[in-house]
Amino acid sequence: MAKKNECINRLLSKIGSFDEKIDSLSDRLNLIKKIVQDHRDDVEEECPDVVESERAVVEAIEKLFIEELLTREPEGDA
Repeated sequence: MAKKNECINRLLSKIGSFDEKIDSLSDRLNLIKKIVQDHRDDVEEECPDVVESERAVVEAIEKLFIEELLTREPEGDA
């Protein structure tokens, strides 16, 4: 029973680690969004298609990073 609890604790630790990585990634993506927004505010005139494509790129990158984190194999013994 102790070995089972140890395995569960390791698994919970790894899940916590993934959660921290996702939070960190989310913070970084929010920073990228803020930088893009600040840069966009500096430009006098923008084409709506360009703005939409920039948003689409940021969203695609965000989804890609999250999917990559979720598909990674756990490290170590679990």
